[in-house]
Amino acid sequence: MTRNSVASVVSGYAESHAGQRGIDAYNWLVCLLQAHPGSTSTAVSHGSSSAVVTVVDGAVVLHSLSGEAADSAVLLMHARDAYGADTALRGLALPGDRQTKNLFEEAGLPAQVLLH
Repeated sequence: MTRNSVASVVSGYAESHAGQRGIDAYNWLVCLLQAHPGSTSTAVSHGSSSAVVTVVDGAVVLHSLSGEAADSAVLLMHARDAYGADTALRGLALPGDRQTKNLFEEAGLPAQVLLH
């Protein structure tokens, strides 16, 4: 897993999903998470996949996930293992994004799908 620029990953995700249902609410929620006092965000990648992990008050949210399914699955497994079983690690997905929701579920992570 390598680290990239958080802003680059978040803006790339927003650009690639422009016009998709729920993207404005998704971007707003990501901004709120990152603006929370004491939150930390780290961009991570594996192969063609990238994502951002934001930690807020001990809870961990993985968002802005993009890339090939196989690489994304490995990235999710690494993130899950890095934070341990005792940490509440959740994934954020857009409405109708079955691939991301399925990847989160296969990695044993609960996915929060935005309703629009």
